[in-house]
Amino acid sequence: MLVTQIVQAEPGRRSQRLQLADSIPIVLRCQDGHRIPGKLQCVSLTGGLMVLAPLLPPGSMVKLIFVTPKGPVTGTAEMLRPVSWTEQPFRFAAIPDSGQHRLRAVIEMVYGQAG
Repeated sequence: MLVTQIVQAEPGRRSQRLQLADSIPIVLRCQDGHRIPGKLQCVSLTGGLMVLAPLLPPGSMVKLIFVTPKGPVTGTAEMLRPVSWTEQPFRFAAIPDSGQHRLRAVIEMVYGQAG
């Protein structure tokens, strides 16, 4: 399986974000094997925002999986500082090439329809 290190967006430019009309179920697997279900609210090629209970300490590394219309996306993510009592952003640390292609295809599909 090929894995791509995520390249951060150019300084001063944010990656295109896909705001989801309906939250997508997401599952996190912590380093101790514990699984935490959540809902993905927003996603980009560099990270996203999810609703979780419980929230995780910033800097925690997790494996995640969610399903898009183009197929499943898996990867490793770093949890960032929560923005509310239930919402926590994350940054992709690594994602397989197949997942990155699926995520890019979904974002392009949605922005292509809007434009």
